[in-house]
Amino acid sequence: MTNSSLRQRGFTLVELLVVIAIIGVLIALLLPAVQQAREAARRMQCSNHLKQLGLSLHNYHDTHGCFPISSHLSPTNRKPASWLVRVMPFMDQAAAFSQLTFDDTDFAGANVDRNWQITQNLYMESVRCPSNPMPAMWTQDVPQATQDLGAPSETAEYQIADYTGVAGDYNGSTPSFWNGYRGRKDYCGIFVALDDFNTNTCSFRDVTDGTSNTLAIGEQSDYFRYLDGNGEVQQADHRSWINEAGLFCGGGGGTKSQSRSYWKGVSSLRAGINVLAPGVNNPFGVGLFYTRARHHTPFVSAHPGGAMFAMADGSVRFVSEHIVFETLEHMADRSDGEVLGEF
Repeated sequence: MTNSSLRQRGFTLVELLVVIAIIGVLIALLLPAVQQAREAARRMQCSNHLKQLGLSLHNYHDTHGCFPISSHLSPTNRKPASWLVRVMPFMDQAAAFSQLTFDDTDFAGANVDRNWQITQNLYMESVRCPSNPMPAMWTQDVPQATQDLGAPSETAEYQIADYTGVAGDYNGSTPSFWNGYRGRKDYCGIFVALDDFNTNTCSFRDVTDGTSNTLAIGEQSDYFRYLDGNGEVQQADHRSWINEAGLFCGGGGGTKSQSRSYWKGVSSLRAGINVLAPGVNNPFGVGLFYTRARHHTPFVSAHPGGAMFAMADGSVRFVSEHIVFETLEHMADRSDGEVLGEF
């Protein structure tokens, strides 16, 4: 065999570069498809999380005759447990729930947290959207009274949930009450507070518009976006579960004045899904001036085109960000009697 025939069996540099270029083109073509497949899987997992939460609401209702409340009055400054804490026994967290005490403890972790071994260590994957780019944990100081009970450090992390209860429509059918920078209180959704404005829980009989037409729980799984003074798009984490021991605290509590402030884990419809706000002090009550209230933080999703919601009947629906806002408002109000438009 001659040397020339041996040389013909190899690749030239040009041929090798052509092969590499073809492989690069194929990867570029396949990458979007792979990313779409991954997002489809994450969206399906998010839907499953909301399905489990929707079922937990029904199981809670079967046991207690009503949906879980978002907050309630407290004789002290210590704030009550959130609605997520209340449904823990119905979402495979019965063992953790059985270790909680509701006596002489602050679920905000600000005074004394007698549940620190649970609140500082429990992580529930089922309340985290897999597409969420934001932090999963909230860090805050641990008071000396809790450290005296055995808490190991001066700071602790608490999980932030990505799923928020629907407290109604900002312009809903039942009375709303304005309380300055603490925000407006609405009582026409699935989740209501028991306070000096309202003493009635919500149950199936109160959902006169039909449970399949009423929003119960929605996503806040992406950054809230707004325009700054220069017209540039900025982003901030305005989830309703931010601060005060993350998902464990329902806000409220304390005196009547305090009970009307800082609801947590719920939001009323005041703006559309994935809305781009006109500024940090915007008309949706979620800008810098309103960061403690968050009663009307828009439902924002990391899934393109809309957000996932659990309906009051336990089903899960992807609602487009292009839905007519009046229709979205009617879906948040459990008893306004309005006919739903296109969605």
